Amino acid sequence: MSSKDKIAVTCNGRKVSWTSVLVRKSLDEICHYVEVTLPLFERDNIHKHDTIQVRYKNPLLTDHGGERPVTTVLVDEVGDDTDSQSAAFTVIGRSAARDIIDSTWSGIIAGNPDLLTVVKQIAGEFGIEALHMPTNENGTQNVYSFSWENESPWAKLLTEADAQGYILTSNQLGNLYLWKPATGIRKEGFKIVEGESGTKIRRVENGAEQFHEYTVNCCGLTATVTDPTCRNKRKFTLNLSDFVMDQEKVNRRAKTEMLRRRENRIMATVPEWGLSDAQIKALGSTFQKEIFWEVNFLIPVKIPSAGVSGKMLVSQVEYKANAKSVSCDITLVNPEGYR
Repeated sequence: MSSKDKIAVTCNGRKVSWTSVLVRKSLDEICHYVEVTLPLFERDNIHKHDTIQVRYKNPLLTDHGGERPVTTVLVDEVGDDTDSQSAAFTVIGRSAARDIIDSTWSGIIAGNPDLLTVVKQIAGEFGIEALHMPTNENGTQNVYSFSWENESPWAKLLTEADAQGYILTSNQLGNLYLWKPATGIRKEGFKIVEGESGTKIRRVENGAEQFHEYTVNCCGLTATVTDPTCRNKRKFTLNLSDFVMDQEKVNRRAKTEMLRRRENRIMATVPEWGLSDAQIKALGSTFQKEIFWEVNFLIPVKIPSAGVSGKMLVSQVEYKANAKSVSCDITLVNPEGYR
């Protein structure tokens, strides 16, 4: 199938023609980011705050009528290209959680509810559904004194989630998932193996945001950890004065901050956006099964040339499509930075 046969883009439910598509999902960014280039004849059909959905089409899918949503976002920006030769314009969008992130107001959630209840109440004000993954359980703890004043509560939500060992991400329909990071291997067959057809591998070490000493202060408690892989005198201090944490949570925050900032990553570029047709066919029913590369996948990785053999966490995926090809850039990190 051609790229246009595999990828569909809709605006408010109506299919539109496209020239190129980029979708980015990251564990470090709550919102999905979408950038779509479209022919100029579609210009009057798309406006700011419209709903854009990117779908993957495959007759082997037994759910969603053979067109499964990859992401659903709201339009932030519509930009016309002044170069008349290109005859195209660009649409940029983010997940619905952008409205929580961008808004500022005051509020308080009393009664010491658990974290999931807090997320549900705040997200519900914006018509966003919040789900615990897996959906048949709720392991979140009670949150004490959750309030905010003339600001977005988003940063406080993320800090509280991190303290409880959770992450918040947008899902394919634009709602929110609250889940534990790196909790299990996917069973659908996702893996990265050096030398497989079409797979390109790159190692990245980035020390720009890495420090030797990390200190976290909260509620009169302090935790300090050092990173022996950063051989200098750089120091990082984080003050969490608006939160209630015990020593264990403060210690955890210092450790995860250090591990995440090490920035040792494996970058893999693979053909397609997920499983091959043969893998999808082998699944039988695709209902409630993953077929795309997604963040928070814990997958087997085997790269002999880099001495890598084990399980790594997918921290970012970037889906790309144009008239000639469909591919996906996958970022893999040590799962300990998110646990």
